[in-house]
Amino acid sequence: MIKRVPVFQQGAVCLTKFGPESGETAEEILARKDLERRSGARAHKNEFWWGIGEKGTAQSINSLISQHGANVVLFCAIKNQKPPKKSSASDVLVWRKYRTLGSSVLRDIPKHVLITSSAMTKSGTIRSTHFALACNSNVPIKIGGRAFRFSNSHYKNLSKGGKLGKSARGQRTTTALVKWRSSPISGAECDSIIDFSADLCPPYCVELSDPKRIPPSAVATLNQQISNGLRIGQWTLAVTNIRR
Repeated sequence: MIKRVPVFQQGAVCLTKFGPESGETAEEILARKDLERRSGARAHKNEFWWGIGEKGTAQSINSLISQHGANVVLFCAIKNQKPPKKSSASDVLVWRKYRTLGSSVLRDIPKHVLITSSAMTKSGTIRSTHFALACNSNVPIKIGGRAFRFSNSHYKNLSKGGKLGKSARGQRTTTALVKWRSSPISGAECDSIIDFSADLCPPYCVELSDPKRIPPSAVATLNQQISNGLRIGQWTLAVTNIRR
């Protein structure tokens, strides 16, 4: 029942849309990310990283965290979930190092984390930058996990300079949002369903570096192994081999 899904009320949040990408279906991406989450240990328990493509968005999220105390990421499925054609899949980049925004110090991405992106940008050039959100969830990553009802009209976009803009989301898949109305949000005002959510965790929003180009078949093989029951210990080894 939709009425049993809680209404999201927090004052600041990162909203990201997900769907088929780089030859993968949304279901494959979520299954891969949940195994990544379950494979995290010690300081990285329940941790997974989610890639985002736009530098301006990463800067906005950085401001959202530092200025508005945002600590949650909301994930919403796009309407078009048509599986991509396997023949149209292009090469993929796997990212191996990161730095926090504004820092020059490179660090290794946690060994259980696999961050990928398409090798080419929409303009046809080789991708040189990518970004990611470090997330944590103690429940499975799946549609219906930690879901919310959401009111778009109560939130406005936060620019990379820290200023509030419009409520319209535009074409960006990831947006930094700030609640601009002080009144509580009622269920009747909600116009979206958030499919699942996670908490932001250190290092929060990062710039990725040291990419390695791999064929889409490498990711497809990994997804088939996950479908066949790849275990946690095997996952970390598979990530190491792909990054090598």
